[in-house]
Amino acid sequence: MFSDCFSFLVISQGSLNTLNELLQEPVLINRFRPNIVVDGCEPFSEDIWKSIKMNRLTFHGVKLCSRCKVPTINQENGISGVEPTETLIKFRPDHVLNLNNIKARNCIFWTESGLQGIPSFRQREISLGDQIFVLEEFASCASAAV
Repeated sequence: MFSDCFSFLVISQGSLNTLNELLQEPVLINRFRPNIVVDGCEPFSEDIWKSIKMNRLTFHGVKLCSRCKVPTINQENGISGVEPTETLIKFRPDHVLNLNNIKARNCIFWTESGLQGIPSFRQREISLGDQIFVLEEFASCASAAV
């Protein structure tokens, strides 16, 4: 049973780099299971992206993603640990982001997104290297639905 409610998880490489600077052992981005990885933006700026456009497709930031246990599992050997979740709880807890409507000890990392506007089958592709345009931003993380 999947707990994901949305089709896309948007993560920036800069956010992962910032997290990895805090970890004793850096983690690979695939631990978080994103399907859209962006680069060239400020770390965690994706938290407040309300809508972005890539290759004629508009994606809407639906909610911030509270992390499950999946990122704590080493995908090479299947062994579960406490990182990177423990560091995220210290570094990006809900109260630091002024998010009052989610349960305690949640850590937030990145944006779950929905897709709007698929004009035709040929235009439903995004590819490595596609430019991303931020169309609209939330005022703060607290404004983004959780």
